[in-house]
Amino acid sequence: MKHKIYCEVCRVSFVYRDEVEKGKVVVCTVCGAELEINETEPEIKASRYPQDPETEIRNRSENFARLRDYTFNEDKELVIEGLLGKNEMYGDFYCPCRFENIPEHVCPCLPTRSNEVRKLGHCY
Repeated sequence: MKHKIYCEVCRVSFVYRDEVEKGKVVVCTVCGAELEINETEPEIKASRYPQDPETEIRNRSENFARLRDYTFNEDKELVIEGLLGKNEMYGDFYCPCRFENIPEHVCPCLPTRSNEVRKLGHCY
């Protein structure tokens, strides 16, 4: 059975094909965020799965790379540190390479989710 789930991280709905039940943790197929199912009726509602910031961003980046078949380069730890710094300062994992801290720049940012990596061969 197909279920449509809205991801509050990337602000996109995705199709989830397995069974859903309250408390289950699912991975957004668009951004790799882990979401916890809060309600199943009348519609499915999910929120970020509660984790410490470092675990959350590491899991999200690993999930996103796995879903897109990407590999990390030697700068992975610098990017993770930048994401953690932005999270501490601004309350979310905004891209450390971009100046504007807007929803479209929450990691993985909209250009990255829109195949910029495939076109350029790397993230912004």
